[in-house]
Amino acid sequence: MSLYYPHKKNYLLEFSPKISFCGKCSSAIIRDNLGNTKSTIKPLKYHTKWENVTFAFLNKTNINKAYNYSNYKGFMKIRHEFINNIKQKCNDLHLNLKTYFLSLDYFLQICSILTSFSTESLFEIVDICIILAAKTNETKDKAKKVKLILLGNISSNKYIKDEQYILGKLNYDLFRITTYDILMDILKCGFIFNDEQFNYNLLNSVYNQIENMLYLFSETKHYINMSPKEIAIGLMGLAREILGLSAFNENIKIVFMNIKEYDDIHKYNYLKCLNKIRKCFKIVVSNNNNINNNNSDSTKDSNSDNSEH
Repeated sequence: MSLYYPHKKNYLLEFSPKISFCGKCSSAIIRDNLGNTKSTIKPLKYHTKWENVTFAFLNKTNINKAYNYSNYKGFMKIRHEFINNIKQKCNDLHLNLKTYFLSLDYFLQICSILTSFSTESLFEIVDICIILAAKTNETKDKAKKVKLILLGNISSNKYIKDEQYILGKLNYDLFRITTYDILMDILKCGFIFNDEQFNYNLLNSVYNQIENMLYLFSETKHYINMSPKEIAIGLMGLAREILGLSAFNENIKIVFMNIKEYDDIHKYNYLKCLNKIRKCFKIVVSNNNNINNNNSDSTKDSNSDNSEH
């Protein structure tokens, strides 16, 4: 089944002289100086109206900054236990991935400013981060249920006090762009162009797996050292390599990475992140772009709590 979708001119949303997005399916369209166009293609279920895309990858605020930890070594010793705890609780509570990654973002920001770590306090922080993320992303009834389950016998007065403490540490900013948001926008806009040669069945398989790849990668030691955009772009690059394509060709740079940003500031970081993501999933890229996955246990060697880098 063809993944191509016709883009009517009157539906195009221009972001720059070179870049437009289709208002009907959100595919990216690149226009050259002669007026010729190339557009992205993707599985049909990812065709969505532009109102459902935040275009987070175009945001130039904090998505290209990783947190700077006040006690990096201390956090690295305990981070795996607590990230897994967030995963387990979000899974048990049947929360969506968007809520998990928002909970994780809250938790990482708070831990970045702590100088010491109390196990009991951190578990309480985890619960409040999940409750706040559920309030932001889930239905009102679901958020109330999450709060009821996680609070247990904690008094309302103590919770209010603890919540105010967490909100203060988050600067009362609960609406933020996470790695998951950026990756989902990339999937909805498409990262394969209609002039590229690839296997359509493999593209569907990559789309089906890439969210889980991000989910697995979030528990590795590398996740906290990268910015949200670097991680999302790195995963996109890996997906393109799996399809036998160049990770970051000129079209990708134009749509997803400001050219100046790529060439002058983050080129090394994007490539470094891609390489670390490859290693985490034990994927080797040969010179002819063939992909070998040497180990399906993608995070086995990436979670040593005593490792700092």
